[in-house]
Amino acid sequence: MEMHELDHKMRSVISPVEIIQFMTHNSLHLYKKKGSRAPFDRVVAYEKVEKNELYRKGAVFVSPTKEDLINGKGYVVTSYEALQDRYQQLSHWTPNTYRGGTYYNFKNRVIKGHTRENLKQINVIGFDIDTKNVDLYALYLGCEELGLPRPNLLLETPRGFQSFFVLDTPFYIHNNKDYKALRVAERLSENIRKALSKYVPIDTACVPFGFFRIPREDNTLDFYEVPANTNQLLSWSKGYEEQEKRTFLRVVYNKYTSTFDQTSSDWYHALIRTTDIEKGHHSASRNNALLTMAIANYASEKSYEEAYDELDQFNSNLAQPLSKSEFERTLKSAYSGKYKGAKRSYVEGLLELWTDGQAQFSGREGWYKFKKPRENRVRSHYNEWEEDIVSYLEARTSPETPFLEGSLKMLAESFGMAVSSLKEVLKRSSKLKKYTIGQGRGAITKVASRTMLFKRLLLLRKEQVKNAQLTFAEIFPELKLFKHLLAISSVEVDLLWDELNLIYRSGASPPAQNTG
Repeated sequence: MEMHELDHKMRSVISPVEIIQFMTHNSLHLYKKKGSRAPFDRVVAYEKVEKNELYRKGAVFVSPTKEDLINGKGYVVTSYEALQDRYQQLSHWTPNTYRGGTYYNFKNRVIKGHTRENLKQINVIGFDIDTKNVDLYALYLGCEELGLPRPNLLLETPRGFQSFFVLDTPFYIHNNKDYKALRVAERLSENIRKALSKYVPIDTACVPFGFFRIPREDNTLDFYEVPANTNQLLSWSKGYEEQEKRTFLRVVYNKYTSTFDQTSSDWYHALIRTTDIEKGHHSASRNNALLTMAIANYASEKSYEEAYDELDQFNSNLAQPLSKSEFERTLKSAYSGKYKGAKRSYVEGLLELWTDGQAQFSGREGWYKFKKPRENRVRSHYNEWEEDIVSYLEARTSPETPFLEGSLKMLAESFGMAVSSLKEVLKRSSKLKKYTIGQGRGAITKVASRTMLFKRLLLLRKEQVKNAQLTFAEIFPELKLFKHLLAISSVEVDLLWDELNLIYRSGASPPAQNTG
């Protein structure tokens, strides 16, 4: 998708109430029923149009403070005009619309009706991140990797963050079929939160359609007005559940075969009863048989002493047993941690040559040898180098100064690797960005982590648009044209532009908004 397509007919300011209207799909009245400040003729014209609408309007619940919310105190709001008057004095609201609401105690404003059965429609899927110590960029990358859309709203809270997907088609809740639409929405919410919790610490136990922080100028970090396609989310949810089911079954199977079943399997018993295994057979000698069964004991979490006693008896029963030193050397090798489990090809070769062929291999397909500890390897894997560089950058850069710069040779020395390795890591990496200025020996390379670049974006927004709710596209409609306004280098502009290109995704047009 070209970046110029992301410049959504720039507006100078998107107000919090416009965001609220977008999130709730215009499911509230535009004007107050009593005491509206709008011209009388406009209110009358609006009410005439409203009578012919397919769906009745609903209500949301709001609360001024977290303490009031804990005590059940708040207000029932039925219009955007009322929210416009009051949102700056509110802390929480319900972005999903209810059929209506009332009060247990009108004088003390103890609200009543915010129950799941009273929900009119599910407009958003929201979730909490209850810590400030989080890589927010991982949330966007997680959505990208999982095949989820870009979050529509990111809010900062006193203890963390909240994020939302706004559905292009709400779930309309009815009591037919035991609130089927509500149960489907709850399942979708659960799957999204569970999937994203692998990337950021999402609270998976929170009430999915309850109270959240209300958008205001001082807490909105990012707003994106292309709603999530509800049908695509449901398809994603179904695929996610199928994948989770396969993963669950595979994990249970592996746990059973590797931890509990190796030494009680038919193939193990067939081999340990064999007495005529000889030396000199490639991959199927008595040494291979001993190593294979010892590894099975290790994988089954049997102690070294237990394995020694059982396999010493096996070795003694052989017509041509191994010497004690060779026996102990082989057993120690099996328990060294280099091997994860018995290898299928070895087991099948031993069974074919030394047994009657009745027993079959059972267990995980293709057990493998563990790689050596990193300090013993001459060459580290590129993903490990990448993690090292990211850690190095995280410790030495900040949102104010997100880049580390120098010659490639100097950077390679700082990272503790060869220049050729650094070049390859930067070429392959999805977590790092680099920019080179100049050529030859005088070239300067600037390197930053994508995480820090995203923090830089949030910082620039806070610093330069303190009292306006703008989308990233509106802050940077054409970065290269407006870079003098940002007071950042052309190098940083290019890199930030790349990040914007990554996190913006295409989608359906937002629903029309009432502007009367």
